[in-house]
Amino acid sequence: MNSAFLRLFVAVTAFVLSVGLTSVVKMFQGEDARIAPVDFSRSGAYRTEVQFPVENVESDRLQLLEFYHEYGPAQTRHDRAFFERVETEDFTLFLGEHHLSREDDIRWMENLPNDVVYDRYADSVEILGDWAIAHGRMQARHVSGHMNSWGFIDVWVRRGDTWRIQSTTAID
Repeated sequence: MNSAFLRLFVAVTAFVLSVGLTSVVKMFQGEDARIAPVDFSRSGAYRTEVQFPVENVESDRLQLLEFYHEYGPAQTRHDRAFFERVETEDFTLFLGEHHLSREDDIRWMENLPNDVVYDRYADSVEILGDWAIAHGRMQARHVSGHMNSWGFIDVWVRRGDTWRIQSTTAID
């Protein structure tokens, strides 16, 4: 009896979460997001494609790459104004099991040693309408010559005429 109840509870919870997530995604997609019809051209293969507006994809990509060009030097000089401009108010930094708000992230950065030089490189930037996902590496060079490097995934959101980082996930 308990097993059946547990399975029903998991199924209902999954359904509620998927409906909620769908509502959030639809809210952010706006009126310009269009879904292509299902492609049945391959036997047994079902594929749904989402079409995003592509007018400014290359200029958007260049704008995001420019942010990455500025990011490392801004972190090196502990530039609070840069991060307040580039990160959304509800920004979240995911570091393993730790989650930092924008203010916590900036305070943490301000307390880092001043003798570390940072570089941040985006290996790929994928524009998805008013959202973008970037994947790359962050490097920290210490004055002693020691270097740390870790990967990241950034989720960007377009706010007005500019892009802002919604979240960053540090990866090994």
